[in-house]
Amino acid sequence: MHIPIIKPHRLPSGGTIGVVAPASPPISDELLNNGITYLEKQGFRVRIGDAVRSKRGYLAGNDDERVRDINKMFADPEIDAIIAVRGGYGCARFLHLLDYELIRRNPKIFVGYSDITALHCAIYNRTGLITFAGPMVAADFGSGIDSQTEEYFWSLIMEPKPNVPLFFNDPPGLRTDGHPGFTGHLLGGNVAVLCSLIGSAYLPDFNGAILGLEEIGEAPYRIDRMLNQLKMHGVFEKLSGILLGQFSDCKQDNDRPTLTLDEVFDDYLSDLAYPVLDAVPFGHEKQKITLPMGAYIRYIPDQNLLTIVEAAVL
Repeated sequence: MHIPIIKPHRLPSGGTIGVVAPASPPISDELLNNGITYLEKQGFRVRIGDAVRSKRGYLAGNDDERVRDINKMFADPEIDAIIAVRGGYGCARFLHLLDYELIRRNPKIFVGYSDITALHCAIYNRTGLITFAGPMVAADFGSGIDSQTEEYFWSLIMEPKPNVPLFFNDPPGLRTDGHPGFTGHLLGGNVAVLCSLIGSAYLPDFNGAILGLEEIGEAPYRIDRMLNQLKMHGVFEKLSGILLGQFSDCKQDNDRPTLTLDEVFDDYLSDLAYPVLDAVPFGHEKQKITLPMGAYIRYIPDQNLLTIVEAAVL
């Protein structure tokens, strides 16, 4: 049985956005400052977390500092949405320190991707809150955001609209034929991060879910290993569908023999008894849609139509 879904309230015009660094610090102060300036030029007030400018190796401060910012942003009644500065690494280190009851009582828009996948999974698993795999402050807004990515993101979190397509101009491709469509709650994100949660208390229940997968900088044999781990854990047999997103720079970096990424996907996904869609534009590329994690999505094969069933915000 799935936990009841909670929708956050939409982001109002002129609202307040909390900026947090749950994983790694911004690559540069310039990107961070550019991202904050961008948000302010959109008419939003910006509240910066205490750990955002902290650095401890590959982490934005210690675990207590980073998780404290997130808990404080959810507790603050003036904060309307919370957006991560970037991914990197570090979110899974403090999942046990998140105040899930606080988050449940104060549902808000929470945005990020890549390593932020750990937070999407844990928050959904413990609270049912819909969160958003979407553009981040330094990684995207600070480096010049793609116009379609920008329009899609703000529309999704500011306008409670149903039946929003999960693509831009071109509908997704279908890797498996002859299957009916699906309706299910969308979960997933970065493949490596998902695999790192296997065996923990923070991996969601995938029964009937649609699993979105994306990755960056991993050779085909590493993707092979990750998909095999998901398979051995029984994830694939529980799903109603799979969305393959952007697998950026996922190629063999030397002259050793290798399978292609398509061959790896075919080995694991071609015989599944439900639709597997590819070329869904989400992941680490400049142009990407925002995925509402936990929301119900629908695929109608006759129309090749992939949509969010209901508005992701109230």
